[in-house]
Amino acid sequence: MVSFVLLGCQNNNLNLNQDVTNIGVYERDSDEQIATIDDKEFIEELVNSLDNAKTGSTANMNFELPDYDLHFNNDEETLFKIGYYKKLVNLGVEGRYLDFREDIT
Repeated sequence: MVSFVLLGCQNNNLNLNQDVTNIGVYERDSDEQIATIDDKEFIEELVNSLDNAKTGSTANMNFELPDYDLHFNNDEETLFKIGYYKKLVNLGVEGRYLDFREDIT
């Protein structure tokens, strides 16, 4: 099973005001969409896990960018984007997800 730990300085939940109907998976280097996740049960579990994840700040760290970008969508509208690492990383908190909205400008 995948580890659901969110890395970033965002200590609040995702604050999504709409349901996520699919997740687009994009290669970070090429921005090419390589998959779409539309399994409702998996999406609900992932969103719930990320909403309640332990977080840590990466603001003053040097680290590699995630392998993938995940776009949490309601139909065609992107509600939230997050980075995903293939391998578990430790940036103060162990995990695979990086919310870089606050840390990378």
